Amino acid sequence: MKLFPRPVRDRLAWAAAAALAVPWVAGEWVKLRLEADMPLDLTREEMIVDFIVAGTIFTSLSLVLTAAIGCWVTSVMKGPRYVADSFPVDSPRRVPGRTPRSVP
Repeated sequence: MKLFPRPVRDRLAWAAAAALAVPWVAGEWVKLRLEADMPLDLTREEMIVDFIVAGTIFTSLSLVLTAAIGCWVTSVMKGPRYVADSFPVDSPRRVPGRTPRSVP
């Protein structure tokens, strides 16, 4: 049994990849800028940036996990697809010149 349809799996995979890559790249960019400024306590500043990046990654991954759980609950609540057999149904006939009666 497939847990998610393919489009949902693809979107969740891209979201998880972005949740990992974007904060990491942003943190590395900030650390490059810190090295250019050369503060007195460079390792402390880099460690603060690393903690912020780790917190951002964990927060964004928890958001992706929450979205995945929501998708799973939605698919479980919808249930399996049910296809009924085609049964010909007669539509009500209209008689020319006659209007349907309104109920008082």
